[in-house]
Amino acid sequence: MSNNVTHFGNSNGSIGDDNIDQKSVYLQSTYKYSYDGRKKRTELGQLFQILEYVGSSDNTQISSIARSNNMSHEAATRNCEKLVSVGLVTREITRDAKRFRLTSDGRSFLNECRNFGDILCKYNMSHTLYH
Repeated sequence: MSNNVTHFGNSNGSIGDDNIDQKSVYLQSTYKYSYDGRKKRTELGQLFQILEYVGSSDNTQISSIARSNNMSHEAATRNCEKLVSVGLVTREITRDAKRFRLTSDGRSFLNECRNFGDILCKYNMSHTLYH
């Protein structure tokens, strides 16, 4: 049995709830709790947060990505390169900076994740992510 228990945030939305939490279920799945109860982002959670940031910001230099997502420069670079390698993000190098941009596939991916969360809520299944 593992010392880590995966936990996916808290959900306020379920079918029949008129005040559904606007935060996507996939973003609620970005944390896990270790045996000692400390909250830690999952790798998937880090990638989602970077995708959201890159898709919504004009300042997409690696230092801004790292700072906004509270991760080291090295971790942000490694995660951005993973996203580039699968085609969700592009790397643009100018003479003064390296910037990252969301691709159309990246936008589609985020939308699909949001839709999945909506489907789970529709069928009152968002709680299944917590167990």
